Amino acid sequence: MARKMNEIVRGPIVPADPMLSPYGEDGEGGYSTSLPEIERILSAILNHRNWVMSAIVGALLLGLLATFLATPEYTSTARIEVLPDSPIDTSVDQQRDRGVVNEIAFYNTQYSLLKSESLAERVVRAGSLTTDKDFIAAFDLEVSDAGMTSAERRSLTDKAVDILLDQLEVSPVRTSSLIDISFSTPSPKLSARLADLWVTQFVQATIDRRFAATSDARKYLEARLETLRQNLETSERSLINYSVSKGIVTVASETDSNGRTRTQTLVGADILQISEALAKAREARISAEAELPNTMTGVAQVNAPTISALRQKRAVAEAELAQMRTTFADDYPTVVALRSEIANLDKSLRDEVGRSSQGNREAYNAALKRERDLEAELNGLTNRYNNQQRESIEMAILQREVDSNRQLYEGLLQRYKEIGVAGVGTNNVSLVDRAKPAERPSSPSLLINLAVALLAGMALAAGLVFLLEKMDSSVRDPQDVLPRFGLPLLGAIPEVLNRPVADAITDKKSAIYEAYFSMMTNLTFLTEHGAPRAIMLTSSRPKEGKSNSSLCLATVLAATGKSVILVDADVRNPSLNRYLDIPNQRGLSHYLSGDEDLNGMISELPKFGFSIITAGKMPPNAAELLGSERLGTLIAKLLERYDHVLIDSPPLLGLADAPLIARRVEGVLFTIEANATKNRAIATALNRLRMSGAKLFGAIVTKVGARNQVYGYGYGYGYGFSYGAEKSDDE
Repeated sequence: MARKMNEIVRGPIVPADPMLSPYGEDGEGGYSTSLPEIERILSAILNHRNWVMSAIVGALLLGLLATFLATPEYTSTARIEVLPDSPIDTSVDQQRDRGVVNEIAFYNTQYSLLKSESLAERVVRAGSLTTDKDFIAAFDLEVSDAGMTSAERRSLTDKAVDILLDQLEVSPVRTSSLIDISFSTPSPKLSARLADLWVTQFVQATIDRRFAATSDARKYLEARLETLRQNLETSERSLINYSVSKGIVTVASETDSNGRTRTQTLVGADILQISEALAKAREARISAEAELPNTMTGVAQVNAPTISALRQKRAVAEAELAQMRTTFADDYPTVVALRSEIANLDKSLRDEVGRSSQGNREAYNAALKRERDLEAELNGLTNRYNNQQRESIEMAILQREVDSNRQLYEGLLQRYKEIGVAGVGTNNVSLVDRAKPAERPSSPSLLINLAVALLAGMALAAGLVFLLEKMDSSVRDPQDVLPRFGLPLLGAIPEVLNRPVADAITDKKSAIYEAYFSMMTNLTFLTEHGAPRAIMLTSSRPKEGKSNSSLCLATVLAATGKSVILVDADVRNPSLNRYLDIPNQRGLSHYLSGDEDLNGMISELPKFGFSIITAGKMPPNAAELLGSERLGTLIAKLLERYDHVLIDSPPLLGLADAPLIARRVEGVLFTIEANATKNRAIATALNRLRMSGAKLFGAIVTKVGARNQVYGYGYGYGYGFSYGAEKSDDE
């Protein structure tokens, strides 16, 4: 029994099944009875369903109204293709990554250019929109009939630009180089015209930018070309002046693959020619020297053509003479003639050999002289060439400067020609599809507006539910009385509708009877002698079910065979006599005022099985009477005659009656109305009770209804306490 008393002090009774423990997550039982967050949200929505439905229906009505009142708008779309300026080499991973980044940056730049104010101003000027009647009427622009000042025209242009940018929509086509440009206006023709103007001016603006860039490049190149041309002329003039001053005559020049110029001077050319002539003269001298007569070898004679012919002819004559001598004598005329012919041939041969030797000598001497003259000439040219080579170092420096200036000039000139030829002939922006007037309005869309209104209504409803939940500090979950106020929950009483509580408590099959019977069972564990004998029931404010709970608890205790008396101590506003429909002529106030006829004040209630002392007439000094010793005397007398004394006390807030009574009883049962009483009021009332020294047994949560079904109370009672009756009816 002592262990059970400790349990009551700490909290509500622990059921046998630990899974049904009413302790919180940090409670002694170790199991949480708190609701999941989703169930709390659903409970809040159900509790405030009227607000939720009102917010959603209101938002839908506003969306419907906005749809019908909105001006229809027509959307036209034009499509262009924008290609990168040049292909990007992606053969290497790093280059591929860099190419992707460059391409993303390029297209983001194009999107920004399509939305630029400068392009909008071009469109305004190109389409004369500030004077266009359709444009002015579509957007209600204020245009003065009289002449406008420059400031007014500028202001009107700015408004037109802002309108265009507001109505513009740029939509890239995914995974392509295509871009859609759309305009939405009240006129389908105006929308198509604006879209076409926009893409046309964008293409033209791209061309203009390219032309401006080309023009700037040409101007820059022209200035640089003029400077380089002057440098080239100066370097060439210096080179020529130096060569003239040094007597260096250039007869030929050539440029190699590296752009370096190689020159050939006159002296160098002469040396080449003299060298070739000297080589030929030397060959001629050697040949003439070989033709000189040589008695040892006779090579010269043999080689001379005339001499050879004479020798051959003499040999023929000798052969014929020898043949003739074999036949004829020496004085034979033919033989004599042949001897004479041979003698003449010998003489001619000697003469020819002499003449040939003299000619060879003269030829040799001439060849030798020419060779020596050429050698002398070559030596002189060589000396001059060597001197020029020493002087050509400075000339080579000047030549390199000329070559460098010429390369720069020619390269820049080539670039200048390329820009001039290329110009702006190619453009990376092209028109794919022109805009067409829309056949039906694109907005407002009833379905979209209703969907947006529904979302807005749901958001508003969620905000309202959240706000109402934050503002509502009443007790929803009866289990919250322990963590909030430190009171054990002794009972959760269902709400009784369309039936007086006094009638419902007499029906032992009713939910109200079962609830109070369960609470009475919990009371039997509060003290060592079972249910407390002297109990006061109170609440923080009126109409929380305190008097009904007193009546019902007395009825349930009496049904267990106990003698019970109920005392209505709310002398300022008695209510038990009204619930029970009995007179309130003599009661508690009379006894406290000195009337000793206690039996005359006690009324028996056979229907309920307990006795009652009504409040009596309202005294002018209720607090003084309730604080007197006669209240304690009365309770002591009643405890001698009855097993249990129940006192229905006044509410706590604003009155001193309840704390005065609480000191005279064994303990207090605190009544809390579900979904109504605020935390602050309950906490203040409990503080007053604790400061008076009263012992708090626990709390009773009354009027638990449909709003508390999610916490397992409203639905549970309805099902659990009607199940037996339904079963018996079926049987």
